[in-house]
Amino acid sequence: MNRHADAGTKKLLLVADDDLLIRESLTLFLQKQGYEVIAAHNGQEVLHWRSLVIPDLIVLDVCMPEPDGIATCRTLREQWISPRIPILMLTGQYDSRTVDLAFEAGADDYLIKPVHWALLRQKVHQLLERSAVEARIRHQATYDGLTDLPNRILFLDRLDHAISLARRTREALALLFIDLDRFKEVNDTLGHACGDELLRQVGQRLKNCVRHSDSLARLGGDEFTVIVANVCQPPDPDIVAEKILTALAQPFMLNGTQVTISASIGITLFPDHGADLTTLLENADQAMYEAKKLGGNRYHNFVPATPPQGTPPS
Repeated sequence: MNRHADAGTKKLLLVADDDLLIRESLTLFLQKQGYEVIAAHNGQEVLHWRSLVIPDLIVLDVCMPEPDGIATCRTLREQWISPRIPILMLTGQYDSRTVDLAFEAGADDYLIKPVHWALLRQKVHQLLERSAVEARIRHQATYDGLTDLPNRILFLDRLDHAISLARRTREALALLFIDLDRFKEVNDTLGHACGDELLRQVGQRLKNCVRHSDSLARLGGDEFTVIVANVCQPPDPDIVAEKILTALAQPFMLNGTQVTISASIGITLFPDHGADLTTLLENADQAMYEAKKLGGNRYHNFVPATPPQGTPPS
């Protein structure tokens, strides 16, 4: 499982240099600055550690055994698009070509050897501060301000990525489209503040119904979606839907008032019910409306329309 430094914990730095003395000096100096440090001796070890943890910053020496620092930086950027981890390059080659290659590979800054320790301290601090600001901006742009769930923008991006991955691996995935039943009644009778609190509580219950590998989002209003990855058997999404219906059937307390709601859920499968994002989402929405027409508080699997029969040959 990936480890990432949470708020209030030490920042995690991944440092790579093939020179043992420099590597140990970097590790000791950065630990004294209050950081947790993982040390690697070549690019391959960096890639190994990156598959296990999510560091807050990576320090790469340019001149390492294959892959060198620039190739390692390029691979990090290509294989792990999000989150974007700041990369600081160390180089003893102060020429424009090396600097250009470092930035083209995705480096955020560079530092010339021998290391000026005060400058290293400042560059690490500045990169971490800038990364934190960018992370807050990304969060505000891609997460719902009410429930703190991924919003429509991030959901569509994740669904597109999930479809691409499922297409490459020839695996199935499911999309659940969730719409709350009688939500408007809560808003009309108890007010919008209680409606907002209900959505927050619904979001929390939905989080408890999905796996770590699944992706939950709020599209807007009282609409939520779940991407169920790695579907091995058709009943898998049905099991998730049943868990959601059971969780939402329990009463909610809103400003001292007990409220009971339910949900209508539409389910589509990739690639059976759509080979692209738009089709899959539209069919899930249609299946949800079928569940609602049947009285709500249920899930409905999308059923493709039966193609018209051709004219029999004469």
